[in-house]
Amino acid sequence: MVIKTLVVALTSVLLAGCVTVGPNYTAPVEAPVTLQGSAAPVYSTESPVATWWAQFDDPVLEELVHRALADNLDLRVSVSRVRQARAVFVESRLDQAPHVTAGGSYDRRKQPDALAGGERVFSETYQLGFDAGWELDLFGRQRRAAEAARADLDAEWANLADAQVLVAAEVARNYFELRGTQKRIAVAEQTLGNLRDTQKLTETRWNLGAGSELDVQSSRARLKAIEADIPLLEVAQTQSRHRLAVLLGLRPDALDSVLAPREVPAFAKALPLGDTRELLRQRADVRVAERRLAAATARIGVATADLFPRLSLTGFVGFLGGDASGLVNGNNKAWSLTPSLSWAAFDFGTVRARLKASKAEADGVAAQYEQAVLLALEDTENALTRYAKQQARLAIVAEQAQAARRAETLAQIRYREGSEDFLTLLDAQRTQLSADDALAAAEAEVNVSVVGVYKALGGWGQAAQPTIALAN
Repeated sequence: MVIKTLVVALTSVLLAGCVTVGPNYTAPVEAPVTLQGSAAPVYSTESPVATWWAQFDDPVLEELVHRALADNLDLRVSVSRVRQARAVFVESRLDQAPHVTAGGSYDRRKQPDALAGGERVFSETYQLGFDAGWELDLFGRQRRAAEAARADLDAEWANLADAQVLVAAEVARNYFELRGTQKRIAVAEQTLGNLRDTQKLTETRWNLGAGSELDVQSSRARLKAIEADIPLLEVAQTQSRHRLAVLLGLRPDALDSVLAPREVPAFAKALPLGDTRELLRQRADVRVAERRLAAATARIGVATADLFPRLSLTGFVGFLGGDASGLVNGNNKAWSLTPSLSWAAFDFGTVRARLKASKAEADGVAAQYEQAVLLALEDTENALTRYAKQQARLAIVAEQAQAARRAETLAQIRYREGSEDFLTLLDAQRTQLSADDALAAAEAEVNVSVVGVYKALGGWGQAAQPTIALAN
């Protein structure tokens, strides 16, 4: 009883003097962001909705994004990592409390007995009860480990949010590229029809003696050139459909009926950006880097605590006897309490090496955080500039296409009247096709650039959107 009292008193004193060694983490404070590209007239300070894809007023796109956020397989992987990190954090918290296990044992042996003159006798021992073990966290080793696990869990949550942003952006980007390719195919097929009419006209004029074989062959060569381009566009169309199906967790051909060609105009409104000064808080990848830095800092504390002694208590409460039938009666009650102390007193070289490794890791993670900040700013400025320039280019290409169509119409009239040669008409048709194709591609690029802007801004409130459920 005296020993027990002394142990309890010693434990109380040690617990009262518990300290947490290692550096205390302080999150980096970033100044508000000023984005130069946001001053362009194509942007507004209005706040976009969290479901930024809804601004395109395209029900097919909205359905695809929502289905991807629910069924995408990359998101399932991210969710599994959150679950894993959460389990590790719970385990690290429980490590700070005593561990109690229930058990029983039976021992039967034959050995010499000194009281019986050295004669070998049988003995039986039955044990039933609870074993307990507890490492007292005197220097914060377990608290720092739990702190690191908590930061790792936060990082995985941020990774999940980042994955949501990427999935929504990839769905929208591939969708607009698909629509752009479909429009380019339509332009090529329409041009093909016009070229067939022109070829018939050149053959008729040649048969009547008003044209030449050069006109006929030139028309045929141009016709075949357009026919050769269409299969390449169809390949790109098929690849985009397949990519969208995989993003939704479906087999490649599952969306063929859903993605029939339809007109999707270029985004023509002022793009709402809201308050971009808190960009670095909106970007999930920056939050991931910051949480990784917090975890690495906490692990320095774990390594530092290994320089100090560890005190553990183990004990047993239960029954111990030689007869199974009467094992649980009062006479067989038993208990034990064993304090133990361990210290790497003669292995400081190894401990200090691990501590240096932890500090070096934290330095590297700090550099990764700074790099994440710079990359976020670069990505956002590039996205803002790209969208503004794509809008400017679209206006120019639209004027070019309008002029090219007018020139082709005039060339057709003059050629039919015989006041213009066929090469002039052929050049006008080539220019018109090139301009219409460039217009279709430019409209798709504008929409893709909108996606790039919202992806660079961290998807705004998109992380609050429904995703794959987290099971307990």
